[in-house]
Amino acid sequence: MTVTAPIVRELTAEESSAIARVRIEGDQVTVSYQSNPANEYTYTADSEFLQQLISMVEAQDLAGMSLGGTIADARRVGDLVESVQ
Repeated sequence: MTVTAPIVRELTAEESSAIARVRIEGDQVTVSYQSNPANEYTYTADSEFLQQLISMVEAQDLAGMSLGGTIADARRVGDLVESVQ
């Protein structure tokens, strides 16, 4: 699945203690963390994980899941790979 229009979500610390902002465009996922929202990290997403992430980000309550935990798990298993800038 390829996202043509960017999907952007800004999160308060109450919504996510780890993630401040997530932007999805194509297979690229850009993340800013609450600890330092000025820094952005860009990852290339596996297509299956990308579908799950889009559903989660678009859900009002993040589908009842931890966005920070989901991103951390995806990085650990290789569903999100940091892009070299």
